Amino acid sequence: MIVVGGTYDEYCFEPRWDKTFGSGLRACWALSRLRPDQKIQYHTFGNSRTGEYLTQLAEEINFQYTVYPTPHLVQFRYDYPMADPLIVPRPDTLNSQGNVMTINGEVILYYGMIEGNGVVCGNKVIYDPQSPVHPILFSVTGSTAKRLAIVVNIAEARRMTGAHNGDIQAIQDFFFEKEGAEVVVLKMGAKGALVKTINGQEQVIPVYETKNIWPIGSGDVFAASFAHHWELSDDPIMAARNASWDTAVYCNTRNFNFLSFESDPEIKPFLIEAYPDAQLYLAGPFFTFSERWLINEIYQCLRSMNIKVFSPWHHVGLGEASTVVPLDIKGLNESKVVLAVLDGLDSGTLFEIGFAVAKECTVIGYVENETSESIKMLEGTACTIEKDLTTALYKSLWALAKIDA
Repeated sequence: MIVVGGTYDEYCFEPRWDKTFGSGLRACWALSRLRPDQKIQYHTFGNSRTGEYLTQLAEEINFQYTVYPTPHLVQFRYDYPMADPLIVPRPDTLNSQGNVMTINGEVILYYGMIEGNGVVCGNKVIYDPQSPVHPILFSVTGSTAKRLAIVVNIAEARRMTGAHNGDIQAIQDFFFEKEGAEVVVLKMGAKGALVKTINGQEQVIPVYETKNIWPIGSGDVFAASFAHHWELSDDPIMAARNASWDTAVYCNTRNFNFLSFESDPEIKPFLIEAYPDAQLYLAGPFFTFSERWLINEIYQCLRSMNIKVFSPWHHVGLGEASTVVPLDIKGLNESKVVLAVLDGLDSGTLFEIGFAVAKECTVIGYVENETSESIKMLEGTACTIEKDLTTALYKSLWALAKIDA
């Protein structure tokens, strides 16, 4: 298989992550583990350090690579996995229109790149635009394919098609009629993926519940696995189901040691048909700038996941106890799940958790630096304790969805 995509440095502040991947190189890793005997041809932009790094990987990945020279090895810097990354150098300084590679081949997995454009021509092409801000249509890249599969997240699809109201039928029709796609795979985050073919086959693909959630690169792995299984089986629905499974295994482990399809009973399929209506209560201290920053980041993440949130900081604010406490209690009474920031063991937060436990709400605690002894009462009352923020956020959504189901 031919892979066209980016090679980028990836940094994450918390949890710590300092690796060189990017969409294209991550796909090479994934494909090399899914089918070790295949020879991958990899095309990417980069500088001399890119080539040196890929040379070092030649013993681990069965690939031949071509690096199209650019001045920089682009960096993606995340505060945490669900935060928008800071891209270095700034994308508008990359002269992306001047960087072009031309690739011909039988089967091509093509990821959009911020530092340049690929013009590909293939018999079977899988295209993932890979840009939530400025996704480019396959046709606009100047590429052609006899058989084209578009793998795109729903936000990108809305931007590319102009269907800002989220009309799924209009999005699918656009890709079939305007782009000549044979298969459209819409990635819809926690709601899984929707696959439709030009012949009318259509199926919703579930996500999987995992113990841990590591979302950086999950979309890269999904597209790579889909390409692998579609090439072998020519069945896009089966390919998408396997891609969802392989992505779950990657998110759970942060590595490419994939497991046979649905072979781990602890990784369970979970289909969310609609975003939950039930309300989540966001508990945590907000006395200092750092505390308010964290509460606000969590609030924004929850909102981006289409979760209805009551946040005392955002909805009530500071004030006298006689004023704010009744409003907070009202918010608690109207909520089904509590997500609590536990570090510091704030007395107000612990009261809110106790109140929630007494009314049999689901409680998920996010804590990094407290001992098991200090949160014994929470552990003993079936509260879910997570040290990773992203995992806590996803488990909050899943808890709400189960209540609404």
